Amino acid sequence: MARDPLTVLARLRVLHRDAAQRALAAAEAARRDAETAEAAALAAFGREAAAAPADYAAWLPAARRDARRAATAVARAGAAAEVARDALVRARAEAEAVAALVAARRQAERRARLAAEEARLADLPRRRA
Repeated sequence: MARDPLTVLARLRVLHRDAAQRALAAAEAARRDAETAEAAALAAFGREAAAAPADYAAWLPAARRDARRAATAVARAGAAAEVARDALVRARAEAEAVAALVAARRQAERRARLAAEEARLADLPRRRA
């Protein structure tokens, strides 16, 4: 039995949309993890400043580097989440477009069947009452 290419495409688009949803969830989780790591780095920065204010030269460069790295990770994770969100929007639009094509074709096929049935009924000999 041959498969209808448009139906296969519709199923493929649904799978693509589902994968995009999973990718967005993973990107959002990574963003939250990066934000947590950034908060931890900033908290460590504050603890070090309160604990050993006279010893800035020892811990300040490393704390700044850690804070910068954490901020960079948050920015990257946010950008990745935005890319994943855009991909999900595109995947949803593609899935909806193909679904609309499938629905339009089914409606056209239904109309054609009804027209054929109506034509067959019109060709039947009319009964006299």
